[in-house]
Amino acid sequence: MTGPMTLLIEHVAALLPAGLRVAGLAVVAPGLSYQQAPAQVRVALAVGLALVVAPVAGASPESIDEPLRYIALCVAELAFGIALGFVAAAVLEALRFGGEVLDLQIGLRAGQLFDPTSGAQSGILSTGYYMLALVFFVTLNGHHWLVRAVAGSFAIVPVGGVHLGAEVASIAAGLGTSVLVLGLRVAGPVMAALLLADLAFGLVARAVPQINVFLVGIPAKIALGFAITAIGVPAVLMNVERITELMAQYLDAMVRAFGG
Repeated sequence: MTGPMTLLIEHVAALLPAGLRVAGLAVVAPGLSYQQAPAQVRVALAVGLALVVAPVAGASPESIDEPLRYIALCVAELAFGIALGFVAAAVLEALRFGGEVLDLQIGLRAGQLFDPTSGAQSGILSTGYYMLALVFFVTLNGHHWLVRAVAGSFAIVPVGGVHLGAEVASIAAGLGTSVLVLGLRVAGPVMAALLLADLAFGLVARAVPQINVFLVGIPAKIALGFAITAIGVPAVLMNVERITELMAQYLDAMVRAFGG
């Protein structure tokens, strides 16, 4: 093997672990891992980001002459990047969860749609809420912010310094709780309106037993649900700010937890 080729291989091997951290984020993070994009495009995006950030992060401290340690290092860096991307994606899932709750309350679960962001069947409002949040996230350059975050993580957790801290489990539990709370906050106003509607239909059924409340109530609840949802769209968009705050908080906590 020629001298320049050997130097190139050694240089790539030195930067590969740092590149895998960035690639792991790009594979999972919202705005960077659009499932409907061709696989070649997503791979090219991950590789391109890795090529830009890896030289800034520095070379690997492990020698490629020790294959087992080098493979363990690459796996750890990739897992760290995926964990950061998972945190960002999980926080954004709060709006999808709120939409799923409303789909169930309004009665729209029977008519599910194909969700291009997850590649699975999803409710009408859950898909709409998530797509709306994703559009605003990308419009506000949230994907750029994520790339800067993973680049800044090398200052706290250098290449080869990834350690699974004891706080990771508690951070994951807190993240799940925050997602549930934020999703219920999004769905809360519509759920309250639907509860009042159910109480009103119950009173009508007791007062006028001749009316088939079941047949009247289903379309009325759907109309009311869509009306309150449309009115509450500005409030939903205000929650995007809370989403960004949560994302920054948990990303910082996760980086420090992996820093040992």
